[in-house]
Amino acid sequence: MRNKVAVMLFSCAVGAVSGAQAQDENSPEAQAVVKQGEVAHLNHDSIGEYGDARRFDVSIAWNDAEGKRPADHQSRIVRYVANCKEGTLTVAAVGVFDRDGMLVKRMMLPPGAVDPTKPETGSPEARWLKDVCVN
Repeated sequence: MRNKVAVMLFSCAVGAVSGAQAQDENSPEAQAVVKQGEVAHLNHDSIGEYGDARRFDVSIAWNDAEGKRPADHQSRIVRYVANCKEGTLTVAAVGVFDRDGMLVKRMMLPPGAVDPTKPETGSPEARWLKDVCVN
């Protein structure tokens, strides 16, 4: 009986890990990535200052110049926290929207849940960081 329980618990643990790996593409960090065919825009009205930290939103949507929008495409609004002193960005939250603009899900990352990253030089994230920290 103990062996059956141990095997069942092990199977559940393996299933949970596999499920977590399958959801990686739906993680807030993955949803914040601008994919091919998409365009991202910094919302200047969303910039808020909190000492060295600033928060701002970026909207990610299908670029109509790329052709017809795929049926399963979902637009996103990503909230970032920028540390201007250190030159880093952290994804704080992501809102995912359907074709009609209705909120499908909201994913929030509590402070300290992910490590801040320095954006690559010349990347959209580096431009956003510069725009946000200069204002």
